[in-house]
Amino acid sequence: MNEHSYIKSIHKMLPTTLYKWKINDNFHGGVADAYYSGDAGDLWIEYKYVARPPKKSTTVIKTCLTDQQLHWLRTRQQEGRNVALVIGMQAPADMRSKDNLIVIDFSQKVTIDTFSSSAIDKRGVAEFIMSSCLEEVA
Repeated sequence: MNEHSYIKSIHKMLPTTLYKWKINDNFHGGVADAYYSGDAGDLWIEYKYVARPPKKSTTVIKTCLTDQQLHWLRTRQQEGRNVALVIGMQAPADMRSKDNLIVIDFSQKVTIDTFSSSAIDKRGVAEFIMSSCLEEVA
């Protein structure tokens, strides 16, 4: 799986009543990957997919979040916007049913251990998005 198909698989789980915009802006660096809007609010998400997780459980997972992306997300957060970083990863064999992690504190270091204890599945990510943007979650 790659980042594009990872995002697409989450978007398929979202209701049509939720506005979703997969952003591809080659001229303005740092912009989040997706924007969601509903009757209860909006949310910006930067998605990262880690194809090869580290072998040691204490090694920090490198998400390749650029300084520009980090600055953009922090600035939106300081303005009072809802922002999140969603890390998808090919999960280790002992946690195959869980393959995502939502990180709201961008400075948090994520290891396999912290990933394992916080991981949620794609349905959980979709529910997080819906609860952030919709009054009534079906």
